[in-house]
Amino acid sequence: MDFFLLWEQVLDYINKNDSQYYQMFSYNVFPTSITDTTLVITPNKPYLVRWINGVYREKLEQIVSRIAGKPMKVEVDPPPDSTAPSPQMPMPPAQKEAAAPSPAPAVPLPEDEEPLPTPVPQPLPETPAPAVDPFPKEVAPPDFSSLKPKTADQVTLPDIRNYEGLHEPSLFDTLGTTVETKKNFQPNPVNEEYTFETFVHGNCNEIAYQAAYAVAQTATNPNQADQKMNPLFIYGPSGLGKTHLLHAICNYIHTYKPSLSVLFVSSETFTNELIDAIQNHTMPKFRAKYRNLDFLLIDDVQFFGSKDSTKMEIFNTFNELFDKKKYIIMTSDRTPSDIDKLEDRLQSRFSSGLVAPISPPDYEICCIILQKRAEKMGITLPKDVVDYIASHINTNVRELEGAFNKLVTFSHIKKEPITLSFAREALKDQIPIESGQELTVDFIIDTVCKYYGVKKEKLLGNGRPKRIVIPRQIAMYLCRNELHESYPTLRDCFKRKDHSTVLYACERVENDMAKDPQTRAAVEAIRKLLHNR
Repeated sequence: MDFFLLWEQVLDYINKNDSQYYQMFSYNVFPTSITDTTLVITPNKPYLVRWINGVYREKLEQIVSRIAGKPMKVEVDPPPDSTAPSPQMPMPPAQKEAAAPSPAPAVPLPEDEEPLPTPVPQPLPETPAPAVDPFPKEVAPPDFSSLKPKTADQVTLPDIRNYEGLHEPSLFDTLGTTVETKKNFQPNPVNEEYTFETFVHGNCNEIAYQAAYAVAQTATNPNQADQKMNPLFIYGPSGLGKTHLLHAICNYIHTYKPSLSVLFVSSETFTNELIDAIQNHTMPKFRAKYRNLDFLLIDDVQFFGSKDSTKMEIFNTFNELFDKKKYIIMTSDRTPSDIDKLEDRLQSRFSSGLVAPISPPDYEICCIILQKRAEKMGITLPKDVVDYIASHINTNVRELEGAFNKLVTFSHIKKEPITLSFAREALKDQIPIESGQELTVDFIIDTVCKYYGVKKEKLLGNGRPKRIVIPRQIAMYLCRNELHESYPTLRDCFKRKDHSTVLYACERVENDMAKDPQTRAAVEAIRKLLHNR
């Protein structure tokens, strides 16, 4: 393989996976030769030779071996000028004469050879050659020779009342470097209203609720901790209460075991802190913050899949907390295997504990949520209004609460009581007044897509992730049972190659409904949406 092409691929890998080192390798390190088993590189600065050999050479060999497809070694040669002889101090004329050796007899040389250079006279012991500075100018340590210790009377101690402004000086502060103001990252705020008592649970979210509650209880009963639920990975479409459960865990621990260290962050906060730590060379502080916790809660980890800089750090943080038997709780809008560009080792780590789903709420859960919201605000909500809202908005808890808030606000502004006709008018933007829409294959597909929060083109595509396959099979089942369409017709509507795919989907959904209450509840909820169109 051409070693220039090989080096370009190495730089591309470093840029994607260790971007903090890319500029250094790109501008300061160059390939010089290659054999079947060894790649030789040469930095343009001597201190980089020591750094690469001590820090990065083993990983560099792994990268080169992976690209070359065979085991390869990496040798780091010093730059050419680093081995040149040190310049000699000029000698005084008197010393030159005293030290000059007697001339040797001339020896004739062959015509094709050049005369050897005249030996450079060695300096006398009284004027030794200056030692070569082992450090480049840009990394030279400060000169402490002029520093003198102070007495106790000369030292001014800071006032303990000003502890927030104290700064522990660095040894390198004497270099005159300016200290930049660092970003002050804070954990995500915890909403005290989001507790286990205010979380409405049922068939659609019972597993996630019970798992989160059990993890929170380990704070007060560590002997009952079940490592099979560590990590706890809660997944489901947006707006179903995943973040509520994270807040509930934090509130429970803060109430019953406030001495434990709990950190609740989003994946965006984690990534921003990591980038800031890399840029400002504060990785030890970052790792100390995230690797010495009792509970680490991370929201929306699906965004880790597209950020290369966070993959290694979250993997190492995960391993260290797991080895210490500390709890990790994560949420996502999809399963670990469905997160795009997430490495296999992270997928296996995220899936090694309990993966708990949250499904869209059914009609009964929506009714309970509306009634509890009304009771908390002291509002009388008629049963027909509850039924009207719950039967039309039951795919997203956040959307359901938004409709309730809008209805209450309109009633307060117009100073009118909440009735069914008033609710129809107030919510006409979210619940169209027109009814009697014809039941078709396209309408069923659109309803299923809205219920599960997936795009129609994805459902009709060839993708096989679980979050797409289940809605696709349920849509086929409902089209078959509600419209009594033939398998070949549905094959064409769903863009399948064979009608046996539709037949298998219908049988699979029937079996799942008989065994799984969540599947049965989801199918019944979609049926209500279709019948109340």
